Amino acid sequence: MTSLRYIFLGFILFGTLCACAAEVLNESLVSEPYVRERWLSYLEDGKTKRDEIIRRLGEPTSSYQDNRILGYRLLLIEDGRDITEKEYRTALIIFESAYRERYFGWINNRRKQLSEKGTLFTVRDQNKEDKLLEILSREAEYSLVLVFDDHDTLAQHRLRRILP
Repeated sequence: MTSLRYIFLGFILFGTLCACAAEVLNESLVSEPYVRERWLSYLEDGKTKRDEIIRRLGEPTSSYQDNRILGYRLLLIEDGRDITEKEYRTALIIFESAYRERYFGWINNRRKQLSEKGTLFTVRDQNKEDKLLEILSREAEYSLVLVFDDHDTLAQHRLRRILP
């Protein structure tokens, strides 16, 4: 019962903060141009080799036309640690409340932290189960499509933010 009291008090405090703050959601730290520059700046059409990309991003999420086209599902998550179920549940409650109450201070702080210490995580069938909480608590999700020429050099690429 005591933990329910703390959760209730947390919501009251959170609501009070929401009433006092009218912060705008900062999209710049999860934008395609920022992610491209921060984590994918080594991708250069006509220069970057397939081996380097796989070394940096890991095996792709999908591949087409005899591996001439590679697809990556990339998530912006915290680097270097697994989150606990308790951390996930807490973050979920805060996310939901922040978006519903339009208090974006916590989300902006998290995005700033991820821009400094986060990583792009490649989702594949082999790691979905092990990283389920990280996948569910991602801050943003991107689709990266890479097209290679006959010499395994990157011919063109496209990055698109798909969530949220």
